[in-house]
Amino acid sequence: MKNKIEKVFKEKVQAVKDSKFLIAVSGGIDSMVLASLFKKNNLKFYVAHCNFKLRSVESDADELFVSNWCKENNKNYFSTSFNTVEFCKNNKVGTQEGARNLRYKWFHDLKEIYGFDFIVTAHNLNDQIETYLINSMRGTGLSGLVGIPEKTDNLFRPLLDISKNEISEYSMINNIEFREDSSNSSNDYLRNTIRNSIIPKFEEFDDNVMLKFKTTMNNLNSTKIFADVLISDFKDKVFLKEEINERIKISDLSNLKPLDFYVHSLFSEYGFDYKEVIKLFNSDSGKYIESSKYRLTKNKNDLIISKND
Repeated sequence: MKNKIEKVFKEKVQAVKDSKFLIAVSGGIDSMVLASLFKKNNLKFYVAHCNFKLRSVESDADELFVSNWCKENNKNYFSTSFNTVEFCKNNKVGTQEGARNLRYKWFHDLKEIYGFDFIVTAHNLNDQIETYLINSMRGTGLSGLVGIPEKTDNLFRPLLDISKNEISEYSMINNIEFREDSSNSSNDYLRNTIRNSIIPKFEEFDDNVMLKFKTTMNNLNSTKIFADVLISDFKDKVFLKEEINERIKISDLSNLKPLDFYVHSLFSEYGFDYKEVIKLFNSDSGKYIESSKYRLTKNKNDLIISKND
């Protein structure tokens, strides 16, 4: 197990090994294993820790634990505290969503200020599968089923192919200390219920269920890449640039099959609901719908995309 994780990690970071990394470290097992791997491979990294003030003394103890680890290992350390409860109340969002918004905004602020190449998180294979199941339950398209991307222009998640059990075993073999978040054992959140109750049941029936989920998600991702290429090629042909607007002939859209999939894929980036777009096909000329940034107007036999003033 030790060699597998270290081998996978080296393969993932090889192409970006000379980068300047900002690692999100909570003090939990996943992020402490991640930090240890970065240290073991002599990569240039800084640590960022968020105290969400949600677990009182326990949250402060997590912050102290991460701070001490950084001091002992001579690593630069950033920390911040949030009044998460107040933020969530003011913005009318759930605790998990609010905490996620707060931490990523802070991470991106640090990235811009100090010139980090990547923000690194310790998301693993279990997180991928939890996201897949949550999105499946809520109703989603391909984008929601392919899971969390391993790397974007700003974010890097080198542990996505490693399961929670593999991380736990690696931590034990290498005597990696970590803090246990007591809220993880609570099933107050859907993700925790999936983590603590549903996935263990899957594993009782099939020891290889995690690998099979991973294979399914990889297949879906390949399908998405294929579909994206087709959509992009089609869009280049039918979305005609006209100075600051784009014009689309309704006749180029109305016979597409499956219509819902095509229209959603073509117009979602503008913030339009595909059902409302389809309604415009047979609306009177001059009818329009709006998103936060764009307006889509029916003009005789065409649809016109323009930016909102």
